[in-house]
Amino acid sequence: MKETTWTKVKTTVKSWRVGDYIRQFSIVVAGIIVTFLGSDLITEHTRQKEVRATMLLVAEELEYNRGELHRIKNLLDIDIHMSRLLVNQAMDISEIPGDTLWKYGKLFNNMDDFIYRTDALEVLKGSSLMQYISDKRVLQDVLQTYFELGRKKKDIGDYYATKTNVLMSLALSACRKDILNDNRTFRGEISFLLKHDNFVNFVIMVPGFLNWYEFDELDEMLDKQIQVLKTKYK
Repeated sequence: MKETTWTKVKTTVKSWRVGDYIRQFSIVVAGIIVTFLGSDLITEHTRQKEVRATMLLVAEELEYNRGELHRIKNLLDIDIHMSRLLVNQAMDISEIPGDTLWKYGKLFNNMDDFIYRTDALEVLKGSSLMQYISDKRVLQDVLQTYFELGRKKKDIGDYYATKTNVLMSLALSACRKDILNDNRTFRGEISFLLKHDNFVNFVIMVPGFLNWYEFDELDEMLDKQIQVLKTKYK
């Protein structure tokens, strides 16, 4: 049976003219090319879907980071307001209302930090999708935005590290002297802090510790980058 089939094939091929052979060969080659092109198109389409999904994740992450920037900026604004009030009052809190001390009291106890996320950025880097982003300017702007977030985290970290060192050293000093007890008041704790030069010096330098205008610049950068990503990859 196999021999009969092979004989039939040979007979058919022999009956072809040169033009028929070329035509049949071309059809086969064309089929192969179409198959490869189709496969490449499907692969590229799938890849671009992954790029789009990842870049939208980056946009969401930048939105979260912008919210964290606003949060920490609000806390820092409290410190600035209270420090200026104390300077204007020559570090005398006797004329400052109690509700004002409470409202801006985080200057005396808050030791927060700026935390921002990079999970989506790490997915972008780890998936090798960066090379398939056609608009390299967008990619560069995204990376620059994360770089600026890192710089701001370091600046804020330096501020809170200085504040923490001052507050903790005075708290330890109060514990050793048994100054802090169950009968202490918030106003009394503030008065204790203001009796020490290192805390007073810290209060004085708060408004000039950071380049506060850079917060607005970073906020604008984040807003612009978020809108660009949402528009381009929606």
